[in-house]
Amino acid sequence: MEKVFGLVPKIEHYGCMVDLLSRMGCLKEAYDLIMGMPMEANEIIWGSFLNACRVYNNVELGEVTARRLLELDPRDPWGRVMLSNIYAEEAKYDR
Repeated sequence: MEKVFGLVPKIEHYGCMVDLLSRMGCLKEAYDLIMGMPMEANEIIWGSFLNACRVYNNVELGEVTARRLLELDPRDPWGRVMLSNIYAEEAKYDR
């Protein structure tokens, strides 16, 4: 994008790519993109990714993502609720 169009990708561009990869079920690729971003991912990116973890029942990445959301905003219960839903779908109530 930078070489062809002369545009430096912003967080919104990365967010779109994470969302697209996540919706396709490419969670590993989306996570790698988040971790390789030149800026810190925000709540929107992590939230979008956590929702994909729920849709595709990926408990491991869901736990990592929920922790990151809690670090960004410890008072927001959304990450805990989504992780609880992931556990419920996997019938892992003991965590």
